[in-house]
Amino acid sequence: MSSHNKAPEVYDGVSTSDVPSAGFGWSRTPRTGTQIAGWVTVLTLLGFNFGNHQGHVETIWLFAFAILIAIGLLIHAFQPKLSQVRTLTGHNKPEGHVEPDWTYEQKTLGGDYATLSDAELRAMNIEPSRVEHLRVKPFSTASLEN
Repeated sequence: MSSHNKAPEVYDGVSTSDVPSAGFGWSRTPRTGTQIAGWVTVLTLLGFNFGNHQGHVETIWLFAFAILIAIGLLIHAFQPKLSQVRTLTGHNKPEGHVEPDWTYEQKTLGGDYATLSDAELRAMNIEPSRVEHLRVKPFSTASLEN
């Protein structure tokens, strides 16, 4: 029997199970295109200073925006290009990982749910008196002394 589900493929570090259109290359913005468009924008903003405006308010705003964009472009240009995947999704599990049955553990107060206080149980809409028989009794040293 064959499955109708396609096996996920990875393009440029992006899995098709995370982004179905990753194969088309739409999941990544090219660094050079961003740099070229940004520096053209900075030059355009600086070019707007040569005009017929009388006051300096426009000049201040144009220079401020040009400087902010230039700083962002410099940060973008000099950030390290790491080869590791920078996303964390439900598909990034270690090899051999088995997800716990959270519903079963919640209903039987096992695993992480075994040590919840009464207030934490009430926050999950579980009445502590209804699950008292499932709770782990605290171990006391007084029972050892007798």
